[in-house]
Amino acid sequence: TAMLKIIKEQNLELNRIWRMQDQLYQTYATHCHLSSVSFWILYTLNEANEVYTQNILAEMWYFPRQTVNSAIMNLVKIGYIKLEQIQGARNSKAVILTEQGLNICKNIVTPLVNAELRALLKMSEEERQMFLELSNKQQRLLQAELNMIYQNEIINFDLINKEIQK
Repeated sequence: TAMLKIIKEQNLELNRIWRMQDQLYQTYATHCHLSSVSFWILYTLNEANEVYTQNILAEMWYFPRQTVNSAIMNLVKIGYIKLEQIQGARNSKAVILTEQGLNICKNIVTPLVNAELRALLKMSEEERQMFLELSNKQQRLLQAELNMIYQNEIINFDLINKEIQK
């Protein structure tokens, strides 16, 4: 049980670190007078050379589609982004930075990205690679464990339904 106590403490510390990391970004977005979702939309559009739709952005950052759609409508309203029809796609529109959006990204996204890069550069290549690999491994293992819970709930729910129907 000493091992279990250590693992529980490590788990708590990991969750605290991830929450703190999330809070760093939330605080930065708030400092820039943006919601977290709006910030991540601008961040993505500024950093990538790809075409993004509202659905792709929602899936990429694990935000609810409606939340992304609301953030996008707000960013359109304030003039940071525009929506353009994608050729050959009936319902999909590309989310694109406007000139004003590009300028705001230079002032708020670029400094953050530079801070992220400087922080990573203070780690060795080996540390960065290990950090990525272990973070991905932990996430995959946790997802597998949660999937087992979800499967068991379905089974338990089916058993409950059968009991109710008796």
